[in-house]
Parts: sequence; structure tokens; C-alpha cells
Amino acid sequence: MIKKTEKRFLNIQSDIIDNFSSLEDKEHADISFDEWTRDEGGGGITYVIENGKFFDNCAVNFSSISGEKLPKTALANNLKKEVKFGFRAMGVSVISHPNNPNVPTSHMNVRLFGILDKNKDICDWWIGGGYDLTPYIPIEEDILSWHAEAKECLSLINPDFYSIFSENCNNYFKIPHRNEKRGVGGIFFDNITDFSLEDSVKMLESVANAYLNSYKNIIEKRKNLHFDELQKDFQLIRRGRYVEFNLIYDRGTLFGLQSKGRIESILASLPSKTKWAYKKTDSYKKMEKELLRAINKDWNV
Repeated sequence: MIKKTEKRFLNIQSDIIDNFSSLEDKEHADISFDEWTRDEGGGGITYVIENGKFFDNCAVNFSSISGEKLPKTALANNLKKEVKFGFRAMGVSVISHPNNPNVPTSHMNVRLFGILDKNKDICDWWIGGGYDLTPYIPIEEDILSWHAEAKECLSLINPDFYSIFSENCNNYFKIPHRNEKRGVGGIFFDNITDFSLEDSVKMLESVANAYLNSYKNIIEKRKNLHFDELQKDFQLIRRGRYVEFNLIYDRGTLFGLQSKGRIESILASLPSKTKWAYKKTDSYKKMEKELLRAINKDWNV
């Protein structure tokens, strides 16, 4: 069961890698494909593009790790069985930082946590994941389609899920010390124990496909738009907010650290190019005002 489930997550990763790599001139980008193992059990595959024509950097990670005791950040409230024989946690995470500030940063992850029986097979489980969008130059058409496609995907699984998950996303991806949202939202869910193992993985596959299709549509519309030095500088400063959230608040980062994960893979979600600036120009302030008007709005459809 574990090997078959891992294979389905690997297929999700492979599909995203194929689509993202097609955006690059491979001879002019630094591409890494690393298979790794961990002493505590399990391992994964990390795929990274850096310094490309389309991506400043992006990472598409698969991991399947095991251990004896669940980290605090992984504890689910609805598990029916105690963790007597260890756990298995597997998933795919994606982060995309395009070079063109007209193309938003995006993030997606899908994950399954399984409690093992004495035969080291999964006997209880829960799933989580979601995806969100972080624009720098907000375009209303893109934001509305992003949410509409998420709603369409989830309506086939449970008509109530979109309204719940989109609100979860708004509440989770906040930067309290900035009093800002990280982006314009999407969907976020955790501790879902409603389905069989088969249907749980099917739901995660549907979410990953919806993310990829939605993001590809935005990329195709915006990847060739002109941008100037001011817009690029604004993007780099605003990326600093992404770093602040990931290092201070993100539960995925905390889980990776608490489970003694591979540091290079955990931190691959951070933008390779970013900056902080104390003094802001009038042009920056104007662009930031427009962006904050968009990201602090409730875009749920």
C-alpha cells in the first residue's frame, strides 16, 4: 500500500516538473535533481530550477519519511489509533518564483500522514494541503479565475469544501507582524479524515491538477508582458514578506525541521533573489498601496 501511494505522489511531482521545465531554456538555467535519504527513515526527490529565463527559482519536492513519534506540528485531532508502531508522512510541495513580476509567485502542497500498524502498513490517516497565489502586480482577472477553478475542483468532492478551505487559506497565510495577508488566497485544508485511503489520494491528485492548470493559464497570459526595473525592484522587496512568513509561521517549515528533514529541501521554498529596504520611494509606496488593496481583499467566490 505504501509503495503504491508513493507512486501516485511521484506522478504528481513528475507532471509538475514536466510542465515547469518546459518553460525554461535548460542550457541557460541551473537545474538540480537530487534523490536523498534520511537516517531516521525514508527520503525523497528534490527538483530545483535556479537562474532561469522564466524562473528566478522554483522547487518541486517529493518526500516520504517515517519515524516513531509524530512531530507536534503533525498531530491530527481525529486520529482513531495511537502511534504505537510509527508513522509515514508523504507529499509533494511546490514553490514557484518567476522572474517576471507580472507572473505571481505560487505555492502548492499535498500531503498524507499515516499511522502504521505492527506490519508497518498504514492503518489510519489524514490528509492536508492546498495552494495559494502571491501576486506583485495584481490582475483581477487572474485572481478571480484562480478562485473559480478551485471552487470548481472542490465542488466535485464536497460542495461545502471551497467556502471552508478558502476561508482557511485567508486565515492561515497571514503575516501578523505586518498586519497583511501573504497573497490573494486560494485553498488550505488540514486533518481531513472523511474518506478512504484511495479517495483521500484521489482528492489530493485533483487539488494538484487544479493548481497546475490554474497556474499554467496565468503563466501563458502574463509571461511575455514587459516589466521595468522599478517593478522588478518592487517584486524583490515584497518577496521579503514571503521569507518572513516561511521562516516564522509556516507549519510545513516547522514540520520539516522538527522531523529532522533535509535542510536544503526545506529551504528550497525561499526565493533566491530578494531584498529588504528601509527607505521606500514614492513609486514603491504607490505600488504597495495598490497591492495591499488586492491582497487584503476577500476574493472568495
